[in-house]
Amino acid sequence: MDWFPRRHAVVLARSSPGRLAYLEKTGIVVPQRAGHPPRLEVLYSWEQILEIRAISRLRQHLSFQTIRKILQYFDDHGVSRTLRDKHLVINHHGVSWVQPGAIAPPQVIHLVGHGCSFMGQFVLGPVEADGSDLGFSSDIASPTTPKVVNIEQFRQKVRPR
Repeated sequence: MDWFPRRHAVVLARSSPGRLAYLEKTGIVVPQRAGHPPRLEVLYSWEQILEIRAISRLRQHLSFQTIRKILQYFDDHGVSRTLRDKHLVINHHGVSWVQPGAIAPPQVIHLVGHGCSFMGQFVLGPVEADGSDLGFSSDIASPTTPKVVNIEQFRQKVRPR
């Protein structure tokens, strides 16, 4: 596994040292420490960097308190405590988590509503084929479509020569 020092993590995660310190203090993303005192180096894994980026994107729409509630819900229900690999939909009803089904249709779990404290309610409604009722765009070539990063090519670029 590749590890990145804090100064590289700030750039890769498009964050700030203060934000990384806050995420560590709250236990959301806890980096590793290597070396010997007084020169301990703070290191982040690639997965942690992706998690920080996911949190930053969610912060555009949600408070840290709401994000912590969602993470606590995942903890309480035995689901991995990561946001980077979850399909979360934020709309005027609140935040829902779409669990893709390999055989069955996807499950939609309403995590938190605006001004509500309930979490974990299943949404029992038909999901349109294009997912427009969940906030999905049917236009695949949309300018907001996320870019796919080839991790091996990225590692080649950042690996010291």
